Amino acid sequence: MVIQKAGETVLLHQDHHIVATAAFNYIVSAVMARHIEKELERWPRPSWITFVDVCGSRVRIRAALIQGLEQSSVETRELERLWRKQRDAEVPQDFE
Repeated sequence: MVIQKAGETVLLHQDHHIVATAAFNYIVSAVMARHIEKELERWPRPSWITFVDVCGSRVRIRAALIQGLEQSSVETRELERLWRKQRDAEVPQDFE
């Protein structure tokens, strides 16, 4: 999320986590990601998990629908861009 403040760009939630489901991805803070992890690790696992995304929306989702929880930091995104650039450079020009 990006906002403009007094002529400068401010990047909110530079480090965030992605709650991945088959239908939708939710962006959450690191604190909220730890809460979700704790809920998923509980035994017995709760049927529903409630959390708040970075936009302030309250989400209540079946625990079984969560497919993954991914970290996304400035550093990891930069490394992924570099990796993709290097991988693309390996592809032959005539490759279809």
